[in-house]
Amino acid sequence: MWKGTAALQTIDQSLQSIRNDVVRLDSQLNQLTSEVAQNQRHRAKLFNDIAKVRLNELDVGELHSSMTAADQSAVETLAQRDEAIAKLAIEIESSNEAISSAEQARERLLAVLNEKAESLIALEAAVQQQLKSDDEYMQQFDIAKKAESIAEEALKKVQKAQTNMAKKAEPYQADKLFMYLWNRGFGTTVYSAGLFARFADSWVAKLIDYEPARVNYWNLEEIPKRLNDHAEYVGDQADTQHMLLQQFELDALESMGVKALEADIDQRRDEIDKHDDSIEALELSLNEQLDRRAKFVAGEDQYIRLCLQRLSSALEHKSLAAIHRYVGETVSPTDDRLVIELQTLDDTLQDVEQNIIDVRNLHDKRFARLRELEKVRRDFKNSRFDDARSGFGNQSLISGVISQFMQGLVSGADVWRVIKRNQRYRNVAASPDFGSGGLGEIADMIGGEIMRQGRRRRSNRGSTWNMPKPRRGGGVFRAPRGGGSGGGGFKTGGGF
Repeated sequence: MWKGTAALQTIDQSLQSIRNDVVRLDSQLNQLTSEVAQNQRHRAKLFNDIAKVRLNELDVGELHSSMTAADQSAVETLAQRDEAIAKLAIEIESSNEAISSAEQARERLLAVLNEKAESLIALEAAVQQQLKSDDEYMQQFDIAKKAESIAEEALKKVQKAQTNMAKKAEPYQADKLFMYLWNRGFGTTVYSAGLFARFADSWVAKLIDYEPARVNYWNLEEIPKRLNDHAEYVGDQADTQHMLLQQFELDALESMGVKALEADIDQRRDEIDKHDDSIEALELSLNEQLDRRAKFVAGEDQYIRLCLQRLSSALEHKSLAAIHRYVGETVSPTDDRLVIELQTLDDTLQDVEQNIIDVRNLHDKRFARLRELEKVRRDFKNSRFDDARSGFGNQSLISGVISQFMQGLVSGADVWRVIKRNQRYRNVAASPDFGSGGLGEIADMIGGEIMRQGRRRRSNRGSTWNMPKPRRGGGVFRAPRGGGSGGGGFKTGGGF
């Protein structure tokens, strides 16, 4: 069986791979955005050169002054932008290093915790082996198991009575005259009416032969109530016997020094939980930084907007119309070459801007994937799937679905669903189903509101044996397949 810690490492490696992709796409976007800014500067220079060839001196001077100022401003703004990007890159690198360091520290903490958990499992296995030879405990187990069986049978009888009542009551409930008299309490001490109403009700009762029907309908309603009272009573008895059985187990665990080890494990789990909180905070900060850099590299930052705005303003000079007119009228090869270069540059700009859109889409998708997989890992940890007992029965399937996720073929929710479905707690020396651990669960087939109330009561007894509990929801316990204690072949037909 694939260990939970190994599965978590695979998720961590996939996360790092996605982060690397995001950084690579960041770099591509940054290069493309810088290329746009440089091309815009070159475009402005070409217009200026054309103006020198064909415009009069006054227009040339005014246009040249405007474009020179815009170009100088663009150079200064781009320098400030490069400085801001470099500073942000240092912050991102620092966050990455902090996350890597925190994850390595968590691995060390988890290794110690699982080592302690293995020791606890060994102690519980020794206690379970000892209890198998304790006649007094075995006698109490038989009593508790019998009481539980009686309670389950009583609940099934209530369910059957409820079903029968619902079916047999249909004809009575469909009779409007009968239900009219029944709701008024006719034939009982609660009935109250005037002389005329009594006469009319009596006449209706004789007409529909009400009295025997009333008795039968009363029995249909009363029998399930009485059976439920009995079910509640024997359920309480089963609870009492279960608690007595569990006390045997708790006393035996206490004598083996389990309590102190449990406290140590709980403290270490709390420490790891706090560590996970700090990792999540670091990841949140990193994601915010990556989002800020994404705006930079996509050309959505204040610097690039200011740079392009100033260049565009310069290119809106009134003499540009004259430039196009003069170029069309002249046969001079100089300005023709400049215009061809300008047209080529415009085509390049369109291509680069489209490339930015395409790479940005890829970047956004990978960034979304990063957040999805971070949630999968967070759910994995909170469900304690990295516990010493936790494992997965289908490594190839889980590895495959993670690989498909990396290719964009499935969602993070799909990955988590496969992980959760295939998670099991491995067969170890101590069985979670031993003794009281195998009692107290009412079969899922039992339905009805009364049944659900009874099942809730007995399912809240708690477990003697230490199985990891989810931190914040999720994580459904699945017993080891094959059942029983790993310490031998002792069977009782119940919780051993």
